[in-house]
Amino acid sequence: MRSLLVLPLLVALVAGATLDFEHYWTAQEINEYIDELARDYPTLATVVNVGTSTEGRPIRALRVSKNNVANRPLVIVEAGLRAREWISPMSANYILHEIVEHYYEFENILDNVNFLIVPLVNPDGYEFSRTTNRLWLKSRSVNGNGCFGIDLNRNFGHLWNTVGGSTDPCSDSFVGTAAFSAPETAALRNLIQSNSANLVLYLSIQSADQMVLYPFSHSATTNPSNVAELRNLANSVVLTLMSQNGRVFTSGGAGLLQPPASGSSIDFVAGTIQPDLVFTLETGAGGNYGYDVPESEMAEILSETTYGFLTMAEYVANNK
Repeated sequence: MRSLLVLPLLVALVAGATLDFEHYWTAQEINEYIDELARDYPTLATVVNVGTSTEGRPIRALRVSKNNVANRPLVIVEAGLRAREWISPMSANYILHEIVEHYYEFENILDNVNFLIVPLVNPDGYEFSRTTNRLWLKSRSVNGNGCFGIDLNRNFGHLWNTVGGSTDPCSDSFVGTAAFSAPETAALRNLIQSNSANLVLYLSIQSADQMVLYPFSHSATTNPSNVAELRNLANSVVLTLMSQNGRVFTSGGAGLLQPPASGSSIDFVAGTIQPDLVFTLETGAGGNYGYDVPESEMAEILSETTYGFLTMAEYVANNK
């Protein structure tokens, strides 16, 4: 595997702007980068329109398939569910940078695996956290009585609103009015379901508890039938992550290592679609709250997270 860069790498875009991995990109810049990759690598990358956010912003993905061969095992990566976790969408962008712009370094993976990567599921909340409230977590749905937003990671359909969320529209953990009541989660559900036939691995990138988690998040004691496989791969990813910069990562069931909560994306995928492998990767932490990683620390965490992802991707390439 190639040695990933931890120094800022400049990427020229068609719009004439320069995006680098030492500053956080806007939602528009993320979309520009997706378009640029599809334009420059047409036999490898294709834009997928996932849906539209509450405020009308596009939610987009990039399908990565060498020579556009459709029938390979599929890995779906979702990022940017929670607005304030800026390092999450940037990690997805860096993964795209590696496997698309440096595709020739990952021949074994790309010969055997396709990818569908959604860098920013929650563009409204992300932009609101960038411009108005750095601590904002939710989407930007209008809930009434001056309350806004749904915690998108409490709005998915598997055992929705049974534990760990709130029915208070003003709460940070508001579960919404029904499962998939947020257009963002409904769009992601449709994308997952329409690609379920080949789905082998689903990865949610979040920040910043420094963990590799597997389902289920709603319970400390309920596990998928192949929990031994999940545990072994999670342990391997943790070793990879810790070998990069010395940060301590832990692995285990999501409902055991974090407070149990239903309605998460990984529970929906594991509980209804049931691919072999479902994980949340909680990135390295920084800043005052963990998720507000300073731009000066981005490069290390992006490289570290990408190594963890590639450990999963190599496992799929060699075993699925």
